[in-house]
Amino acid sequence: MPTLHLLADSAAAGDCRRAIAPGDRLLLIADGVFAAAAFARPPATEVRVGALESDAEQRGVSLGGIQPLSHTDFVAWAAACERSVTWR
Repeated sequence: MPTLHLLADSAAAGDCRRAIAPGDRLLLIADGVFAAAAFARPPATEVRVGALESDAEQRGVSLGGIQPLSHTDFVAWAAACERSVTWR
């Protein structure tokens, strides 16, 4: 099963990008949404990238081609993954 990577701080984007494997999911949350432009192209073609829409709106961040997710979507992504890692 895939790993859910939660990027909560854009400063950790580089480390997060290097750790993501094909089939994983990446969710930008909190200040991690500031890294949206860095993940406009996923690290691998099989990686799904999304961002909490409410966090992006609160910070005035445009998500470009990244999938906006609700809190309900966040729960569904977490349930679909075996484990999660939070990057700060």
